[in-house]
Amino acid sequence: MGSNALKAGHGLLLFKATWIQAASKVPEETTIKAMEEFYREIYAVNGITEINFPEHYPVSRPLGCVEVVGCARCEERASWEAVPEGARLEGQTDFCWLWEQQQKLLVPIEMRGYQGVYNLEKKIYEAAVRGLIPVEGPMPVKFPLPNPQDPFSLKPGSISVLYPEKASELEKSSSLTAAIAVARAAATQFNMKDQDLLANTVQINNFNSRSDQVNSKPLEEHKKLI
Repeated sequence: MGSNALKAGHGLLLFKATWIQAASKVPEETTIKAMEEFYREIYAVNGITEINFPEHYPVSRPLGCVEVVGCARCEERASWEAVPEGARLEGQTDFCWLWEQQQKLLVPIEMRGYQGVYNLEKKIYEAAVRGLIPVEGPMPVKFPLPNPQDPFSLKPGSISVLYPEKASELEKSSSLTAAIAVARAAATQFNMKDQDLLANTVQINNFNSRSDQVNSKPLEEHKKLI
């Protein structure tokens, strides 16, 4: 994930124009099917049954840009009656970034990504921003700000203050419940494998670094090691 602007406030970092980077690891077919079924089910809650998923999922490429408008706790988002039911069900992590104004790259640019949030290189950003086109999803969502005069007012805890009465829990069909469980398991497995890949890469880099240090020693030092 890359960002070209951020603001610190109330102990929270909010990123505005933020780029989404595809991971370097190729997802397994079971992971893809699990996530696609998850989105079929949550869109179906709002009566949307026609969804066109990508034919191919690129890796190691920035996919596009979004505007992050805030962050909310999972339980806050789930009870937020100001947004569609499907959007309330989508958040399945402790904290959820909320974004709008999605744009995608017509031709994703191959680029190495990093863990967490980082700044895009200037030349990558300048090339990418020229290739953006707006994306209109099947269910556009506008997240209302608690304070319209403060663009950074949508943060964990703010929704609970705005709507102190907890909304009734959304009813879930058996197929939706199953899709959520399978998607959670698939995402957890994907993240674990990604972490293992990162750890192995670090070990290899450390080994290569030590080898370079040994190879750079004078001949007499090499003889002492034999």
